[in-house]
Amino acid sequence: MSILIIVITIILFLLGVLGTLIPALPGIGLVYAGILIYAFADHFTAIEVSTVVYLGIAALIASGAQYFGSVWAAKSAGGKKKALVGTFVGALFGTMAGPVGIFIGAFAGALVGALLEGSSPNTAARVAFQSMVGIIGGAIIQFLLSLALIAAFIIAVFF
Repeated sequence: MSILIIVITIILFLLGVLGTLIPALPGIGLVYAGILIYAFADHFTAIEVSTVVYLGIAALIASGAQYFGSVWAAKSAGGKKKALVGTFVGALFGTMAGPVGIFIGAFAGALVGALLEGSSPNTAARVAFQSMVGIIGGAIIQFLLSLALIAAFIIAVFF
């Protein structure tokens, strides 16, 4: 295995783990990219194709954790359809504004959606706050799953 491939894999892992904590970076996607690059370069010797597929499915599920976590949290606070749509759309567009944007976008989207539904300002604020809590929960899930993907990679390659 070339040293360059190993260095690229390690850099992608580090950026990926960091990216799970900074919402604007595709954290788990970078970790998976590192695994994929290594597997292709190694001709799937150390990591079988089936393992790459399973890890890819886990990465796809985890990549939606922040968005769907915020929607789930907003719903648990009493948000209805417009608040949930506002949360998702706000978080999605907020991601484009930088790391803090996902929080502001989800909060604003949930707040506007809840107010449009006729919720009281207190309820709308609670729904909006919970949407941000959901994003943080999703980030924690992504962080842990990123570490699990890296652990699975290490086990596949070295054991």
